Amino acid sequence: MTQPPSSPDTTPVDALMPQQMAQLAERTGAKKAEQDGYRLLALSGLAGSFVAFGATFAAAVTAGATAEAQGLVQLVGGLAFTLAYVLAIVGGAELFTTNNLMVMAWAHGRLALRRLVRAWSIVFVGNLIGAAGMATLLILSGRHEEMDGALGAKLLSSAKDITALSTQKAFLLGVLGNSLLCLGVWLTYSARSTGDKILALTPPVAAFYVLELEHAIAVMFYLPCAALIGVFADAPFWTMAGHAPVTMSAVDFLRVLSAVTAGNIIGGGVLVALVYWFVYLRPQQA
Repeated sequence: MTQPPSSPDTTPVDALMPQQMAQLAERTGAKKAEQDGYRLLALSGLAGSFVAFGATFAAAVTAGATAEAQGLVQLVGGLAFTLAYVLAIVGGAELFTTNNLMVMAWAHGRLALRRLVRAWSIVFVGNLIGAAGMATLLILSGRHEEMDGALGAKLLSSAKDITALSTQKAFLLGVLGNSLLCLGVWLTYSARSTGDKILALTPPVAAFYVLELEHAIAVMFYLPCAALIGVFADAPFWTMAGHAPVTMSAVDFLRVLSAVTAGNIIGGGVLVALVYWFVYLRPQQA
């Protein structure tokens, strides 16, 4: 008996177009929000730790850099920081900042406001646990002493810069920061492969780092990290690092975190999610 000829592979390989990307983003947001609470918490804890890894990696490659090569060093740091978002987005973890794209599903009527707030709340707490928990492990393992204290000094410097921000500036940097990060995730919705996703994420995430913008999960890592260094570092570290402890109170932490978080919601939820919903998914367009 003659076998029928096999049909050619019809799997599409072209990148999705923006209209399709918007539909995928809206479906994905609704699906993410409806996950079991414990699963959301676990995945967001992982994502917080991934940001800690990316921030520490970036600090390691930029520590001790001279001012003459600052631009190039920042670029290298930005490329290193992309580790955080590659691990989180490709690995399927949950970040509060990029989950601001769930606003597309809410605006389209597929996600109730209470479910949106529930998901954001769980993920926010999980990110804090993951970022602060990884900061604890890194400091207890002595990573701040690496490179003759230069790594710890870089982490302290980043924390000091964050705590020095005014509330208004922290808010605006949060708006700009999450606009870029959510645009990076938006681009991954066009991807057909893991390589596509990584390439799509890299420029926006690297630009976020180079431009010294802000997002909530980084604040959740840098500020606890600085506090832990102040508690556990010994006298030889402070001599090597040449950096004083960062003075910070719980009020400072909450002030900056609240301002950056509010900016992140506007940047990702309004300037990216609602704009793309308006362009591609509002009833007149659909």
